Amino acid sequence: MKRTEMYQNGEYFLKNPTWDGDDAVWKVQWIKKLIGRNNIDFDKVADIGCGGGKLLQELIKLYPSVKSWEGYDISPQAIELTRLIQDQRISFFNADFLSNDVKQVNLAMAIDVVEHIADYYGFLGKLKMKSDYFIFHIPLDASCRTLLKPHVMLQQRGAVGHIHYFSKEMVLWMLQDTGYEIIDWDYTKLMLDLLPQASIKNKIKKFLRSISFSLNADKSVKLWGGYSIMVLAK
Repeated sequence: MKRTEMYQNGEYFLKNPTWDGDDAVWKVQWIKKLIGRNNIDFDKVADIGCGGGKLLQELIKLYPSVKSWEGYDISPQAIELTRLIQDQRISFFNADFLSNDVKQVNLAMAIDVVEHIADYYGFLGKLKMKSDYFIFHIPLDASCRTLLKPHVMLQQRGAVGHIHYFSKEMVLWMLQDTGYEIIDWDYTKLMLDLLPQASIKNKIKKFLRSISFSLNADKSVKLWGGYSIMVLAK
């Protein structure tokens, strides 16, 4: 089975019924931070791999004057979830954003998408022609911890469909290789770290990882993982 089929035949939906909608609010805060810090102006937005559309639903609250909001996903189950969003300002399409008939936008977002795409270099090269600015969010699954415990990456592969595993440098290199200019970036914490933990073991891990990150963010992420990267590019 091709990897893309799991997003179209309902397999991914069975494992992820909210389509990561639960973490839309905190992702939007990071997006807002990057946009504000760099004074990015935009009036046409496209969310590629929009899932259930929660990200656009949250963003439109922050930027109500933006004229056009569009979400694209190849999964019919994801687009069916967008029917729950009662906002006529947002248009959702069960389609490939890179198809020739899709118009140009000012800001294209690929939030937790690249790690799912087999030919991500090809995807990024085509996407580059479709927008002025880009925001990417990519999990940094490649760390010393995951190399020593490959079952962690295998779990990500099975549960959420990750087929590529990146470090910060690998993300920045691939974007530069495919013609993007990096404007700004931030590490973002896993949503799990932002929620109360019932397990004492998890609380201890969270505390130690936070201390490590405060001492040296780059080394901490490389050693222990637990972070993603949000990148603003053009």
